[in-house]
Amino acid sequence: MSFQRGRPSAHDTQSQYARQAQRYAESSLHRRGESLETVRRLAAATGSDTVLDLGTGTGFTAFAVAADAARVIAADLTPEMLRQAQRLARERELDTKLEWTLAAAESLPFADNTIPVITCRYASHHFHDLPRALRELARVTQPNGRVVLCDVVAPEAAEMVELMNQLEQLRDPTHVWDYPISQWRQQLLPAAGFEVQEVVRGKNPQLFSEWVHRAGTPRDAVEQLNQMFAAASEEAQQAFEVRRQGAEIFFSWDNATILAVKR
Repeated sequence: MSFQRGRPSAHDTQSQYARQAQRYAESSLHRRGESLETVRRLAAATGSDTVLDLGTGTGFTAFAVAADAARVIAADLTPEMLRQAQRLARERELDTKLEWTLAAAESLPFADNTIPVITCRYASHHFHDLPRALRELARVTQPNGRVVLCDVVAPEAAEMVELMNQLEQLRDPTHVWDYPISQWRQQLLPAAGFEVQEVVRGKNPQLFSEWVHRAGTPRDAVEQLNQMFAAASEEAQQAFEVRRQGAEIFFSWDNATILAVKR
């Protein structure tokens, strides 16, 4: 890959997720979980709403909100991920309510002030320019429209932010950055023109072997990650709820689902 650390290109991200699309179609983290229902509840789509699900991946969030909305536009950067989503939509008999769009978050092919509801779940940490992507969301969202963002969030302590992102970038070099909730609330969303109305916190329990398998992490990087978890400070072990059971590592990332309204 040609990326600089923490700054992958769109091509790098497409290549990574083209290879791993099948694994994400099978991912229990993405397929279900409390955050999926929380996104649906906060989106509060109605039978007259069009919902844009940005970074749809293999489509699980789009499927959830399709139960409530008139139609869902499922957008992603990677064609292979969209093909997996289309397959799953046909299996669930939801394909008539879904449209598919190949698009980058930083350059959306929609007119200004046209989308009443936008959802985005476990994708924003891969956006190559998050502030620009958030400005694009604000551009296409209707006045007083709702944006529901769900993603992994870092602890507030700077050293924990750095460690978490080091781990994520080693596991998957197309990872850009996980931010603390305070940065989302006080800087990122207000700067783009959104007002935060609700934040729901949650947990993403992780099984190390599944975590690295899903990303296709190379063996030498897996070994380095093992060593980093073993060498982590007591503060980090507590923050990430690290425990070992035999050769397996269990840990947990915090997540947050944020409801924001366009000012």
